[in-house]
Amino acid sequence: MTEMTGMTGMVYLIGAGPGDAGLITLRGLEALRRADVIIYDHLASESLLNETRPEAEWINAGKFAGNHHMKQGEIEQVLIERAKQGLQVARLKGGDPFIFGRGGEEALALSAAGIPFTVIPGVSSSYAAAAYAGIPVTHRRVASSFHVITGHEDPGKGSSSLDYETLAREEGTLVFLMGLSRIRDICRMLIEHEKDPFTPSAVIASGTTARQRCIIAPLNEIAGKTEEEGIRPPAILLVGNVADLQPQVAWQQKGPLTGQRILVTATKAMAGRLGQMISSLGGEPVLLSLIEVRLIENLNIKPVLSQAPAGGWIVFTSRNGVQLFFQQMKNERVDARLLGNKKIAAMGNGTKRILEDYGYYADLIPEQSCSESLAETLCREIIQNRTNEQSAEQPEVLMFRAKEASDVLYTALDRAGIHYVDIPLYVTERQWKKAELLNQILKDVDAVTFCSASAVDAFHAMTHGKEIKAKTICIGPVTAKAACEKGIRVDRQAEKYDLSGLVQSLCEL
Repeated sequence: MTEMTGMTGMVYLIGAGPGDAGLITLRGLEALRRADVIIYDHLASESLLNETRPEAEWINAGKFAGNHHMKQGEIEQVLIERAKQGLQVARLKGGDPFIFGRGGEEALALSAAGIPFTVIPGVSSSYAAAAYAGIPVTHRRVASSFHVITGHEDPGKGSSSLDYETLAREEGTLVFLMGLSRIRDICRMLIEHEKDPFTPSAVIASGTTARQRCIIAPLNEIAGKTEEEGIRPPAILLVGNVADLQPQVAWQQKGPLTGQRILVTATKAMAGRLGQMISSLGGEPVLLSLIEVRLIENLNIKPVLSQAPAGGWIVFTSRNGVQLFFQQMKNERVDARLLGNKKIAAMGNGTKRILEDYGYYADLIPEQSCSESLAETLCREIIQNRTNEQSAEQPEVLMFRAKEASDVLYTALDRAGIHYVDIPLYVTERQWKKAELLNQILKDVDAVTFCSASAVDAFHAMTHGKEIKAKTICIGPVTAKAACEKGIRVDRQAEKYDLSGLVQSLCEL
């Protein structure tokens, strides 16, 4: 790392890992979360972009076989220009930036321009893809070394610099990266230089992701079997006796969602929890929060809290409402004792859990996590326990929720003659910069999940209402109704209107 001077920013060359978003390093994730600009590659997990700040700029370098969004020189120029503007720039690269990732070229360009940079290594597919497939690249009794070789050399060199005679003599494991298009040539050259044609070999495609596939065959057959199976990049070719260990070492357990890529469109807080649940069942969550929440400006909740009677109710309809309520209490320096012995109603177990994180326990949770159930339960509870001491001037209910929330709750309170104050606490905003990535992702997901009507609206706007092939699952009737109104086919609605019910519907689908 070079020392920063003046207004010059910093560039982070970050290894995103081989595909599984969970394989990025903690330091890489930390740099990604604070970056002003993210320049990302096709091979980096889309879910990692969900970790960036809402205001961060995204630039799709989009480099993959046969399709170049930006040339290498253009990428280097953008890194330099953004850093000269005093910005924190994250260059997010698949695998490790210094293993055939051209990170070395970018580092040299930054150095020549006097730009400070930090290299954050990543997990390489050269061993991680094999590990996920159940193949250790080294083993004390089988292979004491492994060798990583590019299968895609710089075409400007004119001729190959690979010494196949030496490679063929190696008793360690040979791992060829980016060599699928030349697999027949690689296998032929190894055999011509006296590599045993019956050497166990493997091709592992889309390693560490839901699309991972592994083909095992002798060296003289692996190219043909790969073509027969229709294997496509990204893939690695592994040659060595360790491939024979795969049947015994294969460790991944199949779950009800194994092999499924599932798009999660919820806000970042909810997406993280839903993603964990999907992963635990073998699926690959693709986190792309299409909406985010923002506190309303010039908010003032202290006077409202002061007016409410001791036995009154505070209502939270979402985890966002809870988190932003306590954030605003801190912003206004509201003492927690002002809440006194007010009762709290929370819609859904997720809202209940977040509330408990702040040391408060809900007095009322409706049977179903929806506005209708909350309205019915709350009205019944208030009417049954109402006393003559209640002042007509004081609100019995304070509702802290989204500005665009449905009218179901206050309509029910009006009908019941219950005095309330509805406080718009936050607004939901669409993340328009994610539209391009969303349309790319939709080509390769098996299911799309919707946790709110706002997410449905954002999805519809960003996809321009075009039909999608993936299955769609909605968390409840309000969300499903919004989807139907937008012309989005609903394949399944959760019977239980929360994340666990949503995941259950995914498994059934």
